[in-house]
Amino acid sequence: MKTKSNIEPEFGQPHDDRCAFGSGRKEGLAEQVRHKQRKAGSGSGTLLIVCTVALVTIASSALAQIPDGSQPVSTPPATENAEQIAKILGISQLVNKARLMHAQTPCESAATFEELSMRQDILETLLATSLDIDGVMAELSNEQAHLSELSAVLQARRDRAVNLTNVANLITGTGLGIAVNSMQFSSSTANLGDGIGVGSGIASTVLSIVGIHLQRGPQRRVGRIPNMLAPLFARPAALNSYYPPVVLEYLRSVPPSESPDGGSRLDRLMAEWRTAGRLAAPSSSKTDQKIVRLTSSLDSKTKLSINDLSDRMAMLADVTGLVGLMKRDLAELMLSTHVDKRCAVK
Repeated sequence: MKTKSNIEPEFGQPHDDRCAFGSGRKEGLAEQVRHKQRKAGSGSGTLLIVCTVALVTIASSALAQIPDGSQPVSTPPATENAEQIAKILGISQLVNKARLMHAQTPCESAATFEELSMRQDILETLLATSLDIDGVMAELSNEQAHLSELSAVLQARRDRAVNLTNVANLITGTGLGIAVNSMQFSSSTANLGDGIGVGSGIASTVLSIVGIHLQRGPQRRVGRIPNMLAPLFARPAALNSYYPPVVLEYLRSVPPSESPDGGSRLDRLMAEWRTAGRLAAPSSSKTDQKIVRLTSSLDSKTKLSINDLSDRMAMLADVTGLVGLMKRDLAELMLSTHVDKRCAVK
């Protein structure tokens, strides 16, 4: 009869094999899980490396676009009007050289003595030209002021004469009309009343014609004032009527943005005056007579009406505005010589 101790070895061995087989399956499954985790970790690491490389590339490209301390960024070039002003002043090469030198200077470096000297020459030229323009505009304003005073005096005289004519017309028309009507009540005074009525009508008609003529106003000589329009019409200038050569060249040049067929700035301005009726057709006797009145100064024979004074003041204002645009171009030229250096922050 088998004892328990003898039975256990017989049944224990198969039991141990089954346990070993189950344990082996568990270990195999665990190994497969660890293998998948290693593959997943390897894929995540590869993705992380790709993202890192992409970020580094983008950052390098962005940094390459930022100027370093030795590469300044230049501003856009000057406008065509500013370039034309530089050519008129004869400083085009000097301005271009100053721009190039300033653009090549590193951000941390100070301007050289040569660059400062060139900029000083440019600044002195622009300042002198600006003062010349101010002088021209002052003379234009001075002439306008004298003409405005003279026009005010003539207008006051005209208004007074017209008012007196209106009063006389009222008396001869209305007052005598009442007297004529009162004479009609008696046959002995009717004929006399009719005669007075006819005379009243004639007087009223004459006074109306005189009033229309007085609307033009009186005429008067301008006296000792500048004639700043004279140089523009090739007429002798009086007193301080002077345009510097650079200003005249600017007025007689074609705007860069306009077609040369339209003529120079001065030609375009005179075309506007003809359109407005301030000037007649070129080379006509009427135009020559009008130019004489527009450019008179010390002439004791030439007298101007209120309309002539109005046209002359309006034309002076147009010239003032055109000359003032030259200062705008000077400012653009001065700003174009400055290069804004945007350096990288270290």
